[in-house]
Amino acid sequence: MVMLASQIQPANSLQPIGQVFRRLRTVFIVMFCALATGCAHQRPVSQPIKPHVHTAPKTHGNAFKRYGYRYGPGYYHRVRHYHADRPWLPTTGEASEEAPPGKSTTGAEVVVNKPAIKGVVPVYFATDREVAGGPGLELSQISYARAATNTFGYVTVSIPIVHKMGEVEIPGTSLWGAEAEQDGKHFRIQKLSRLSREEFAAAIANPADSLMLFVHGYNVAFRDAAFKAAQIAFDANYKGRVMMYSWPSKGGLTDYDYDRESALYAPDGLFDLLQLIKKEGKVSRIIVIAHSLGSEVVLGALHQAALSQTALVITELIFAAPDVDRDVYLQRASQIKAAAGAVTLYASSTDLALLASMKKAQSKSRMGFVTRTGPTLVAGIETIDVSAVGSEMFALNHSTYSTSRAVLDDIGRIISSSTHLRPPQRTPTLRSMPDDSNTTYWMYPY
Repeated sequence: MVMLASQIQPANSLQPIGQVFRRLRTVFIVMFCALATGCAHQRPVSQPIKPHVHTAPKTHGNAFKRYGYRYGPGYYHRVRHYHADRPWLPTTGEASEEAPPGKSTTGAEVVVNKPAIKGVVPVYFATDREVAGGPGLELSQISYARAATNTFGYVTVSIPIVHKMGEVEIPGTSLWGAEAEQDGKHFRIQKLSRLSREEFAAAIANPADSLMLFVHGYNVAFRDAAFKAAQIAFDANYKGRVMMYSWPSKGGLTDYDYDRESALYAPDGLFDLLQLIKKEGKVSRIIVIAHSLGSEVVLGALHQAALSQTALVITELIFAAPDVDRDVYLQRASQIKAAAGAVTLYASSTDLALLASMKKAQSKSRMGFVTRTGPTLVAGIETIDVSAVGSEMFALNHSTYSTSRAVLDDIGRIISSSTHLRPPQRTPTLRSMPDDSNTTYWMYPY
């Protein structure tokens, strides 16, 4: 018995170790299965996307945001009701059109999944990027090299059914690689077409109430510029024609110097486009929205207009986080005011990108930066301090104009109104600074 007990005792002492090993093995198997199936939060691929309000807690939203998941009321609504009976015509230029029928297109060919799309925004474009190839056009043909003349065309951008106001949903990346593009989860280019100058002029001459021209900023590729123009128009509920001018940004975070040189090169092309719009546009209102370093391009074009005594007849000119030296801005102020019926400038004290630009250029301040003494003011230019409604930290607080619902609402009222409304008239929550009787600018309250 003693011998038997001595033989059994070592085996019994190993039992706890074996139990631990089996538990660890179970945990590893469960983790492997969860990763292999893509996480339990994903819906089965075979199920169509249905319009509903997701009941998942909002705390899940931030955790899965980078992977394309969007939670919260209203994210899964179908195409807006006021577009339900409108046929899809890709060359009308009218924003927020109903999604096209599911079929393959020419140009950038994509099979459209209509139930997964909230809407489609046709965007006309002019670009002084170098474009290779013949009459057809693919994204790969559009580079960041600088061209001597403009290339014209239009691109149709689809808005995914999960779109959240203020965001441009694009595929994320993970340890397993880049996520594949999907109509239901991401902004996508459904068609990309090149137009001759004559075709472009004829297309924009179609009757429309107004035209919104978007000039992008630093670190923006051609595709991303089209996405941003479509997002602003869609979220602002803009019904007019949408257009963008894409200057040759290299589209890299470390390529600021190249982009700044391109911004100094690009005004010729923008001035050419503005003259074409004036002659052929035949629209009642022309709205120009310039973001970041794109403001430098706009100021260059306005300077050319002033030197040539050309009236561009811009109705509304909007500068969003403009990356322009303060002294240059003050020097060009008279040209800015002469070019447009009304000028609005959005500035912020939390704009880290402008702060970096200011230090790099050894500038006293930038046009869109709010210092301790306040924003740079010019009589006749309506300046709004948006510091209180800054965007996420990882966005460098440099896209507040298109990511904040409050600022988007204000821009929407500017671009959609038939007449110009002063800031407190269109957005009563804005506070007059320093007070109501001595107003020099406005700000969103903290």
